[in-house]
Parts: sequence; C-alpha cells; structure tokens
Amino acid sequence: MAEYFATFDGIQRDELSGGTDGSFQTIWNVNVGASAAIERGMLLAADTPTGEFKLVSDVSDASKVLVVARDNFVADAEHTVTQAFASGKFNRERIKLGGTSSLTIEPFEDQLRKSNIHLTSIKDYFGKVK
Repeated sequence: MAEYFATFDGIQRDELSGGTDGSFQTIWNVNVGASAAIERGMLLAADTPTGEFKLVSDVSDASKVLVVARDNFVADAEHTVTQAFASGKFNRERIKLGGTSSLTIEPFEDQLRKSNIHLTSIKDYFGKVK
C-alpha cells in the first residue's frame, strides 16, 4: 500500500482539516468497491488496511481500521480505488457518518486516536459552529 504525506497550514475552505500546527496527514490509496459513492470527509471502515472500505454505519465499525475520505469519488467496475486520510487532525463537525441519524463520532474517537487521527473542533477557531 502506497502512503503519501501532506502538511496543511491552516483550515481548508470546507473546514475538514483541523489546524495550523503542521500536523502530517498520511494518505492511503483505499479500495471502496465497485458501487460506492464517497464524499470528502466521510468516515470509512474496513477489517484490514487492504480490505474494502465502506461508510461507517454502526458502532460496531469502531473496532475496524478507520480512515477519512480525502475526495468526492464515485466508483464503478473499473475504478474502485480512491484516497483517504489515515492520520492527521480534523474538525469533528465535518466528519460525515452513515447509519442512523443518532450515530455520533464519540464511539469512534478512541480507535481514531490509536490510528493517529485526531479530532478538534471548529469552535476552537471560530468560537461557534456555523
């Protein structure tokens, strides 16, 4: 699996990236299957780093390998690989979850920290969520 590293200075326009502290963001190429529609910021889970990543839909996904989708991507039979952040600092308000509307980011935070994905809040920068 190829890994790429990027450093972002500041908060990007969509506010997904979470800080100006020079945190490295590791980027993986991940397989999302042939019928996936991925949006930037979606939290994806797989059983192994080389497995098929899917949008988290249940708290049971918290024990899996977790990544954050880097780009919008629509997969088809010939294009099933996209890029995702495997480490970095992100704003929790911009992480997108699947499943029921009652699913929150909290059950995933421990596993995210173990993966070196750290969550911060837009409130830390702007004083309130837009």
